[in-house]
Amino acid sequence: MGFQPGHWLAYLPFAIFALVMLWRFRSLNRARPLRVATLWIFPVVVLGLVSFALYGMHPTAKGWLLFVGGTGVGAMLGWQRARMMRLHIEGEGAEARVMMRQSVAALVMILAIFVLRRFLLSGVSPAPGSRTGGDALLVTDAMLGFAVGVICVQRVVLWLRARRLVVQHRSGDCM
Repeated sequence: MGFQPGHWLAYLPFAIFALVMLWRFRSLNRARPLRVATLWIFPVVVLGLVSFALYGMHPTAKGWLLFVGGTGVGAMLGWQRARMMRLHIEGEGAEARVMMRQSVAALVMILAIFVLRRFLLSGVSPAPGSRTGGDALLVTDAMLGFAVGVICVQRVVLWLRARRLVVQHRSGDCM
C-alpha cells in the first residue's frame, strides 16, 4: 500500500485533541476565573448550531428518539462533570471573584467520551444503496443531543454552584 496524498489529514483531529488535552492537563492545578456572567453564551451558540443542523437535515422518528436519549445521557454527564469542578472564592469585597480548577476526573471523563465516540463510530457502516450512512445520521443525531445535554447542563450547574458560593461568601458563612 503506497502513500496517499492527504491521508495524514485523517489523523489531524486526533493530534489537535491530544494537544488540547496536554495543555489542559498542564494547567490542571492552576485556578482560573470563572466568568459567571458569561456562562450562558456558549450554550446559546451550541443550541443555535444544533437547531440549524436539525433544521437542515430533519431527523427521522428514530433520530429524534436518539437525540432525546443523547440529550439525557449528556445532561447526566454534564451534571457530573460540573460537580467535579473545584470552585472557590479569591479576594475580599469588590475584588472577590469565583475561581475554578479542573479536576483530573473531569478531564479523564472527556478522554473516555472521546474514546467511546471513536469506538461507536468505527462500527457505523453506510446503508446499502445510499451515499450517506443511515446509521451515521442516527449516531450524529444522538451526538448532537449529547453535546446539547453536556454543555447546557454543565453550565447551568456551574452557574448555580457559583451563585451559591457568592451568597455564602457575602453572608460570611464560607469555610
